[in-house]
Amino acid sequence: MSDAKIIQEICHYLENKRNAPERNSAYFILGKVGKNIANAEATRLLLACIATEVDKYALATALEMISELSLTADQDISMIINLLQDRRWLVRHAAIRALKSSKSVQAEEELIALLSETNDVYDKIYCHATLGVIGTAQALPAIQINTISRKPDLKVSALHAIESIKARLEFCD
Repeated sequence: MSDAKIIQEICHYLENKRNAPERNSAYFILGKVGKNIANAEATRLLLACIATEVDKYALATALEMISELSLTADQDISMIINLLQDRRWLVRHAAIRALKSSKSVQAEEELIALLSETNDVYDKIYCHATLGVIGTAQALPAIQINTISRKPDLKVSALHAIESIKARLEFCD
């Protein structure tokens, strides 16, 4: 069976009402196969699944798999952005990480906004990690604020994100 055929089979598998652990496993397989064959259909299916998924573990897995795939600049990431405000930290952190595969300017803007408004240290650390991958000079002021934190993990993550962004900016010049 070809890899592209596996993606279609997983789609059919998910169309039947499955329990959360089965969906979780299907999302994992879908993400890994999609990554291995660079298949945009896998990304599309995972995005469609997060719109309807209610189980936090399955949802987090789908988001983690999206983080390993590629989101184009014109792809609708509104479902992921909505999850940045989810009350469940597992889902919120997975949504933050999922945006590291996005080429959209909106992803960076939403992460900067979240970084500015949240009081959750781990939200900030995950924002730093993701902005370290996709951030531009626009993200630097929001990250810079956390370099004076008394919390070592927060401070180190901010410094690392700034270093990553600056290195990428220098490379592009």
